[in-house]
Amino acid sequence: MTSTSLAPAELSARFLNVHDSQNVFRLLLDALSRPGIIQRFPSELLSRISPVEIPLLALLGYNTSFALVDADESRTELMERATSGRPEAPELASYVAVFDSENPLLPMGFCMGSPMRPDFAAQVSVQIKGTLRTADSNSSTFEMTGPGIEEIHHIAVDNSATSELEFLFRRDWSAPRGIDMWLIGSDGSFIGIPRTSRIQRGTAWNKGGS
Repeated sequence: MTSTSLAPAELSARFLNVHDSQNVFRLLLDALSRPGIIQRFPSELLSRISPVEIPLLALLGYNTSFALVDADESRTELMERATSGRPEAPELASYVAVFDSENPLLPMGFCMGSPMRPDFAAQVSVQIKGTLRTADSNSSTFEMTGPGIEEIHHIAVDNSATSELEFLFRRDWSAPRGIDMWLIGSDGSFIGIPRTSRIQRGTAWNKGGS
């Protein structure tokens, strides 16, 4: 699809004003600094933008490399026009949005930086079909521990097949390398998963999902 065929309404919907960008940036940073705490994007943005695109719309700047995985060309062009970012191959992009969490690239197919330059690692938003909520040890789909988590955070994922979350257990790197992620539910609920977090299957792992 060429730029002349982009729907003006779709392009306009993706522009974030300064207040929106600052608010989303704060939520994203808070999610990574408090791993496993449920956050939610503003309802006004969710009414017009796919949840998994919101982080990139707030974070991308001029010529910043990005990739939309499992999205059609028109979405990539809309993102480029709305942010002035630069489309790049997923394995080279600084910011990535993954529309299908069962994509085989997750999580090791993206740039993980190096011991000397961990800041070169990608930041990745991942869409799932389910929704996220805080749980207890008897009802959690998965559990998070690690830096920034005092004990254990129990997370339940409702209305989602656990196959969507298998990529969380393929995270295999040595810090400071690794990618920071935001796991995003269909309702705009999300959590931050820093590269230093540890993930384990919860009690309800085999009970959840459809």
